[in-house]
Parts: sequence; structure tokens; C-alpha cells
Amino acid sequence: MYATYEELAAAFPLQGRPQRCAVAGAADEHALDAVMRAAREGYLTPVLIGPRSEVETVIGGLEIVEPYVLHDCPEGQNPAEIAVRLVRDGEADFILKGHMQTSDLLRPILNKQTGLNDRGFVTHFGLMEIHGYHKLLAMSDAAVIPHPSLADKAKIIEVCTEALRALGIERPVVAALCASETVSPKIPESLDAEELSAMGARGRFGDSIVVGPISFDLATSREAAEIKGYDSPYAGDVDMLLVPEMVTGNVMSKIWNSDDRNTLAGCLLGARVPIALTSRSASMKEKLTSLLLCSLLSSVTTRTGA
Repeated sequence: MYATYEELAAAFPLQGRPQRCAVAGAADEHALDAVMRAAREGYLTPVLIGPRSEVETVIGGLEIVEPYVLHDCPEGQNPAEIAVRLVRDGEADFILKGHMQTSDLLRPILNKQTGLNDRGFVTHFGLMEIHGYHKLLAMSDAAVIPHPSLADKAKIIEVCTEALRALGIERPVVAALCASETVSPKIPESLDAEELSAMGARGRFGDSIVVGPISFDLATSREAAEIKGYDSPYAGDVDMLLVPEMVTGNVMSKIWNSDDRNTLAGCLLGARVPIALTSRSASMKEKLTSLLLCSLLSSVTTRTGA
């Protein structure tokens, strides 16, 4: 159990070389500033991909950290194609979206012949410090899959609990969120949550526990559970929130993000390497924490051979 990202980073000191971050579309001041700051912290080495002259112009206005690698990307070529090739050739450990459209970034990553989507499924994973909660809290897809089916939700749990276990959370507890704890045919999400809980009990998700259907207050507050008479050893102590659809997670994350006491970070999981999709409007703290998360996940995967 880690209360903060600082505790998480301390538990997984990067061994050997820093992780190599391939910045696809590196002629972007926001992305380069974050990457160079992260490089100063010692947990990544920048691998920049973009038109050489444009990238060098942006670099000229920043405090640069050596070493870094610059790959020229001719006009008209997708820099994400170069990023994917570098990962496949063992020259990059994870990818950061720079100045380019997300759809253009994902296209070569998801390419069935030459991409990185080995398991055929990519989802968004958030790991957050939420003021008032006693440990880091993960949340399922708030950015990629608008209306996940039951099968999608099962894959989301598989991918995200694998990441949590890689980060030392030995038996992740997942709360399948719903409006209440009552299973009703009128609320399809409650039926999904009930089935996912049964899947977890049968061992579908390895050494993980799925609780649901359960409301947000009972999942995150032991006091609320006691008041409502909800008897569960996992009430108020879950490791991950499985939201019923993307809009729910997106709204929740934006509400949390409006409070400076919270730290939100995230990345795409499921592909061969983590992929950071930080918004240009995101705070520097959020960008750095997302890069740290990618570095940690990439480093742990590399060491374990997963």
C-alpha cells in the first residue's frame, strides 16, 4: 500500500539505465519541457522524434538535459511510426504523445502487422493521489473505450490488475461501481458488476478481488459503509475503481483535477509498452507523474521479463 507517488517511487528505484522515452511529435514545448524535467529527476532519457530543425528550435528555448537522442522525421511521415520501430528494435522503452493527434499516434501502435498491440486490447489506466483517501487509487478507462461491454470490462480488469501487481500491490481489490449495491435488470451495470465479481471469485483475474455492484461512497469510505450497514472487509479500502463507462470516469477525473491537493496520472496499457497521453493543458505535476508512472511500469516489466 502506497499513500503517495513518492512512496511508490521509493519502493521501485530504477535500476541500471533510465527508461528511454520516445516522444512522438517532439516539436512541442509542453512535452519537451516535461521530458527534460523528468530527465533531470533521473528516471528517463529523452528520445525525440520530429522534424530536426523544428525540434532544435524548441530545444533552444529550454533547459536541456544530456544525453538525449534526436531522430529526424521528414515532413509527411508519422513520427509515431518511428516511435513504434524504435520500441520494436529495443531502442525505446515507452512512448509519449507530443504535438500530434491521438488518432495518428495510435494508428501505427495498433497496426496488426507492425504495431505493438500484441494482446489486441488497449485501455486507459489512471493512478491517483486523492486527498482524503489513504492510498493511491487506480481508475479504469476514462479516455479510450466509451461504452465497455462485459467482455471489455473483464479485459480492463485483467490489464489494470496486472499493472497494480507489477507495482507491488499483491492482491488488488477492484470496485465495480454502480449507483447502488442492488442487482437489477433495469440497471445493466449492476448485472455486469455481479458477473465480474463472480468471475473474480472463480480466479479469472488471478490474485485479485472484484467487489460489486458497489457505490462510490461505500468503496472509498469505511465510515459510510458502517452508517449504511454494508458489511464487507473491502469497503473503504479498494485499490481500483472500475467505472461503468468512459464518461463517468472522465467527469470524476476532471472533478478531482480541479483540486490542487490531488495528483492524477495515467497512461495507456495493453500494448507492448506504456503510452503517455498527457494533455497540453495538464499541470506540470500531472505530466511528470504520468511520465514517472510509465517509467516505473516499463522498468518493472523489463526487469521481470513480463
